[in-house]
Amino acid sequence: MKVLALADVHQSERHWEMLIEAVKEENPALVLIAGDLLPKYEGILAQVAFVPRLKDHAVTIRSLGAELILILGNDDNQLVIPQMEEGDREGLWHYIPDRAREVKGYHFCGCPWIRDYPFAYKYWVAPDGPNEIYIDPVQLGPPAVINSDNEIAIIADLEEYLSKKQSVKESLENMANQIGDIGFSIWLIHDSPSGIDLDLCATGNRVGNPAVYRFLLEKQPLLSIHGHIHEAPTYNGGIWAARIGETWCIQAGQRESELSYAVFELEEGAIYNLRHSLYGAPDPGPG
Repeated sequence: MKVLALADVHQSERHWEMLIEAVKEENPALVLIAGDLLPKYEGILAQVAFVPRLKDHAVTIRSLGAELILILGNDDNQLVIPQMEEGDREGLWHYIPDRAREVKGYHFCGCPWIRDYPFAYKYWVAPDGPNEIYIDPVQLGPPAVINSDNEIAIIADLEEYLSKKQSVKESLENMANQIGDIGFSIWLIHDSPSGIDLDLCATGNRVGNPAVYRFLLEKQPLLSIHGHIHEAPTYNGGIWAARIGETWCIQAGQRESELSYAVFELEEGAIYNLRHSLYGAPDPGPG
């Protein structure tokens, strides 16, 4: 079974059009998107109006014979969540935040939550673990979410706000407890793990999430797909895939003008012919 995986399609609506062309060319059975779905060029408040176009693109992908499995990410407007759930019920896609879903014999699990970062929009920010609240020392604006009127709402106390949220560790472990053989599971985790080269920012900072790294090291799922730090391969010498133990981790985020994605074959709980649309096969890699 052929799978196409990517993240951070929000670079522009053109990236959705390029994705449809890639689906035509690659002919996958599944398309996996690990967050940041909505174009951000007109600002996060304008994203609500894009959802009908997102549904149109999903219909096209389904018409090409591929099932779509996805989550939202840290640059996606939280107000679209009800419409994402609606699309799930309508069969347009499998929307899997904080849930495990079996599709074609594999369990797919989705974690949209990230550790704190400098940018102001904090809806998708969560603690690393219970009583493990990380707040980035650099803040580029007052912390905020979006209210029900699609307006920016300032968070008065970020630490208090985060203390009331489920942690990344809890999200991941709750999903792991929902499945049997974790070796037949694929994880869409928007945040990148620390400890490997998939979290290198343009600034030179490594900003991966240690909770994600620890979870993958302990549980050893078949594969994890990440985004968020989508410039990492540009600055780390083209590294887009790495292992944590036996688990393959893929950084499948976007450049400004080109579409980046990974493709691979799934067969009996193993990955074959893993390659990247721009960088080729990992070194060393399966297949």
